[in-house]
Amino acid sequence: MRGIIFFSFLLGLNFAVSGQNFLFQNQNFFKPYLTNPALAGSQGHGSATLIYKKQLAGFKNSPNSQVISADYPFSKSKIGVGFNLFKDQNGASSYAGLETTFAYHILTTKKGDKKPSGFSFGLSANMNQYRIELKNFLDLGVTDDVFNDDSKFNHLAPNFNVGFNFFTHGFFLGVSAYNFLPFFNPVFTDENDLQNAFTVFVSTGLELPIKDKIVIRPSMLVRTQENADYQLDILGEVRFMTAQGSFFSLAPVYRNSSYRTITGSQSVGLNALVSKHPFGIGYQFDFPLTGGNFSAGDHVFSFTYQLTARPKITKKKK
Repeated sequence: MRGIIFFSFLLGLNFAVSGQNFLFQNQNFFKPYLTNPALAGSQGHGSATLIYKKQLAGFKNSPNSQVISADYPFSKSKIGVGFNLFKDQNGASSYAGLETTFAYHILTTKKGDKKPSGFSFGLSANMNQYRIELKNFLDLGVTDDVFNDDSKFNHLAPNFNVGFNFFTHGFFLGVSAYNFLPFFNPVFTDENDLQNAFTVFVSTGLELPIKDKIVIRPSMLVRTQENADYQLDILGEVRFMTAQGSFFSLAPVYRNSSYRTITGSQSVGLNALVSKHPFGIGYQFDFPLTGGNFSAGDHVFSFTYQLTARPKITKKKK
């Protein structure tokens, strides 16, 4: 009887914290490709990025996320490929996956234009694994045979995703949809499985040059998921450029829902990014506005390495 109760508790734990998953997709400021397959290779240069996030700092075994993401353009930047390897850990439960992407980019303006126009399409396939580490629970004295069946605590599921991105004169609008497979195969449909539930991202933003070396980039990202609340991110990036193509940027962010179980939903934070070819280093900190002071906030660290040569810097004619 004790084993049945404990097993029910684990299922409840799964449903209660499932909103904590997809932590890696909240880091799209450092890697926009994380939330839209169409952005693979869209910048005209390849890059590889490592991202680590620690959530609810100050709590033992609090959620954390690790990401390795890389994308690269081919065929004069018309084709982009990429992959994401990630793992979100929340105590004894984890959600990991591998995503591979193909993207195609079409320019409607001449190559080399300072603010080109065009659109992109991307298609990606992924394999996700959700599991619970039983060793973290068995020391509680539970000996029922049901816990010897690892398949009940280890779920592997394929899926595929699509994305579109339109851009013109510094403005962009992107729409992407993740986890399409349940629509085509009912075997993969489970109304309680938020890890593989249908998810839509809508992102938009604008680049506004203020001075020769200062650019303001307001942007917004909306995420809505089946059987879950929507998430809204509002950013206001200020980027300071140098003559050598390097830059430093600061981006305050407001998030209406950060998928927290303890510290509430709304949060504010700050992104900082320094880039000097071929390296880029980023840091993000945010803390909750609601839910009480249970945490020292969330911390994100990123490291990027450019995989292609430094772009040529064109000097203005006097």
